Amino acid sequence: MDLYRVNLLPPHLQQEGTIDLHRLRIILMIGLPTALVLVCCAVFMINLSVVKGKLAETKSEIALLSPVAAQVQDMIAERTALEAAMNELDQIITNHRSWSGLLDDLGDIAPIDLSLTRLEVADKPFHPPADQKQKEPDPYAPPTLVSCQGLARTLPSIGVFLRNLGSLPYFTEVKLVRVNAVSEGLEFKIIAATRIQG
Repeated sequence: MDLYRVNLLPPHLQQEGTIDLHRLRIILMIGLPTALVLVCCAVFMINLSVVKGKLAETKSEIALLSPVAAQVQDMIAERTALEAAMNELDQIITNHRSWSGLLDDLGDIAPIDLSLTRLEVADKPFHPPADQKQKEPDPYAPPTLVSCQGLARTLPSIGVFLRNLGSLPYFTEVKLVRVNAVSEGLEFKIIAATRIQG
């Protein structure tokens, strides 16, 4: 059975079926921003909980990976040290000189009554300046000076050795530095500039 509603109130008092636009605007002006703020807060809280979960997961991963990272840093430091050692070894091999030929030739040109007591090979100037300060020697620099010290019984033996030394292909200039008379004979020192270029 169908029921009909009858409103006997005058039209200005009837509330049924009419929409109050002013009241609707007020409700929308208050309700929409409030709903938007509530939705934003909910999204923020959800994101915050997700980020907290990821942060806790990341902290646990960091705790697990920190020993591995320390091992990697140790390996990097060890590799750097090994590369430096390899570079130094390459430099030593590059600057390597064989002196056996010079030693054989020194034995061949020395007179019978002359003996060498000291042989020094160094990176020093042949004619050192008087006012030059002592500088730190470079261990990888090619030698530029050979210093021979020894004993001889006669002065002509030293002269023959000096002349023969100058004729060797290893030297550009030879100079007798000193000769001293000692009980065993004559003590001498000879320096020679090498032909080796750096």
